[in-house]
Amino acid sequence: MRIPYGFNLVNNGVLEVNENEAVNVRMIFDYYLAGASLGKVADMLYAKQISSPTGKAKWTRAAVDHLLSNSKYIAIVGFESFASVQFEKANRCNIDYDKAGTPRKETRYVSPAMPQM
Repeated sequence: MRIPYGFNLVNNGVLEVNENEAVNVRMIFDYYLAGASLGKVADMLYAKQISSPTGKAKWTRAAVDHLLSNSKYIAIVGFESFASVQFEKANRCNIDYDKAGTPRKETRYVSPAMPQM
């Protein structure tokens, strides 16, 4: 099990908030709610020289997305901020779902090179 960014593992197996990293977690949530994309958040972290959870200089969009989706961060940012981010993520999503719950793009494109049958 990987310890989530912003937390430390205490001897008895309990997670404890790491305040130095928790400041960055709150900043990530705030930037996203202010309208920044996942890529812009990653760029901002790189510009501020904040290392990724794996210790790399540059954060990935996927790392930012996973952080924003992890419910463990309710302990750091609060339920209202976490719920607001989940609502915002759903609004920004460009994938539509059919009646069976399968993800589909709304428009299907047909290549002019493909023979039509």
